[in-house]
Amino acid sequence: MTSGLPKGNEIYFTKEHDRVRQAVRDFVKKEINPNVDQWEEDGIAPLKEIFKKMGDLGFLGIRYDPECGEPVDILR
Repeated sequence: MTSGLPKGNEIYFTKEHDRVRQAVRDFVKKEINPNVDQWEEDGIAPLKEIFKKMGDLGFLGIRYDPECGEPVDILR
């Protein structure tokens, strides 16, 4: 018999949260992992470009609704 209660991370996280986490994993797999060895060899990483891409994808900061100036939970 099941209790119908959420289990594990379901208590805290929604499917939208899972999609955001997957998007970040995909970004790291595509943009970071293939380049790490070269960046370490060069002693530098293109952090400005990486953070720009992450910001463009909505991974950084809090989004605000310009009409009311209130934070917007993009995960709802």
